[in-house]
Amino acid sequence: MKRTAFFFACVWRCLVGAFSQPTVMQAPQGFDQVRVGIPTGKIDTIQYKSATVDTTRRALVYTPPGFSKTKKYPVFYLLHGIGGDEKEWLKGANPQVILDNLYAEGKIQPMIVVMPNGRSNEGRPRRWQCFDREKWRRLLHLKKTCSTT
Repeated sequence: MKRTAFFFACVWRCLVGAFSQPTVMQAPQGFDQVRVGIPTGKIDTIQYKSATVDTTRRALVYTPPGFSKTKKYPVFYLLHGIGGDEKEWLKGANPQVILDNLYAEGKIQPMIVVMPNGRSNEGRPRRWQCFDREKWRRLLHLKKTCSTT
């Protein structure tokens, strides 16, 4: 099973690579590697009440090196992809390291980066999980009997 999945992943990568856009510019070597001796920011987890989805939500907040509560900062919202949560960017992308390196090189201005949990159904069943077994059985039976092929 693993070999089959690996095979299809390789084929998919080859097909997508054949039709993807060319790389315009490569990221500099070591842009996402921890550098010793540079100031670093801080990541905290916050919780807040969301009236939109009527629940308590979580977000990660990165504050830059030298952060001051008395100063105003621009805010950048770093959103995850489908199926992710507020910790998705920390699973290999190292946004805090990239930001620290960019600050150290003077390439960006200090900002607050918010990584929210963008999943609106957190803690609730997904749409396809709302049916009980009997409803699924009837739905599948209906699909078989009403096929247009």
